[in-house]
Amino acid sequence: MSKKTARILLLADEVKPAYYQYWKQDTFDGIDLVISCGDLPARYLEFIATMFEGDVLYIAGNHDTEYLDNPPLGCFCLDDAIYRWNGLLFLGLGGSMRYKDGPFQYTQREMNKRVFKLWFKLKKTHGFDILVAHAPAYGHHDGKDLCHTGFEAFNKLIHDYHPKYFFHGHVHLAYGNYPRIYTIEQTTVINGYESYLLTIDLPEKGQDLPDRML
Repeated sequence: MSKKTARILLLADEVKPAYYQYWKQDTFDGIDLVISCGDLPARYLEFIATMFEGDVLYIAGNHDTEYLDNPPLGCFCLDDAIYRWNGLLFLGLGGSMRYKDGPFQYTQREMNKRVFKLWFKLKKTHGFDILVAHAPAYGHHDGKDLCHTGFEAFNKLIHDYHPKYFFHGHVHLAYGNYPRIYTIEQTTVINGYESYLLTIDLPEKGQDLPDRML
């Protein structure tokens, strides 16, 4: 008996015309879930949520100040939450390193505090399967400037819970020789810059449970 799989579309940082201005009736055929890794206009995500017959999950990037007053309608915010979908557990931690005054920016200490506040949820769920963030992990293909420095807390989460995947954005592939896919310990990391479509295996247990925030 073959394993059940899901096709996940990752988005981040740049609007892809094929999913917006040049959308067609079959654009989202074969896609099961859409995840935004941040820095995308609310109207873009709302359009996708309207045209796509499935869930759209998102976290905030450092440029998503519009989300404070006008969050993308029809989408599920993953920030500081765990979302169960088809038996998979997604943990969301948006934002970037603090490099100036403004929302969705955090020091290393502030990100550590955000993770600490999730300890009870993580204990209850026995961890998570996929980490969704805007910034990368510290020391793993992050930038040399403060803005694009990754978070140490993500390394600890990966080390402690061994998620299968870590999805992020923020570091544009156009910035230089940054990889689309790499690994941290046993976790597959994918930079969702602009868009990336992947197929993942669904767990054998939990698919019958309702999709919801935990």
